[in-house]
Amino acid sequence: MFGAEHSLGGIAGYESRETTDESPARVAALQQLAWAYLRSTLYPADPAWPAACAALRAQPLGQVECR
Repeated sequence: MFGAEHSLGGIAGYESRETTDESPARVAALQQLAWAYLRSTLYPADPAWPAACAALRAQPLGQVECR
């Protein structure tokens, strides 16, 4: 995510603040990408991941890198 300030380490603690980035667009994009990745991993025929990657390219808040 370009310019994002976030942590993807899971739940750190009750009422702890994991980010100083409060951009609703970035938070929504990250949520959609995470959901799409998990959905396509659990259901390989589901096109959620390619669709989410295409949506991210259309509105460049970040980029997907695969290794």
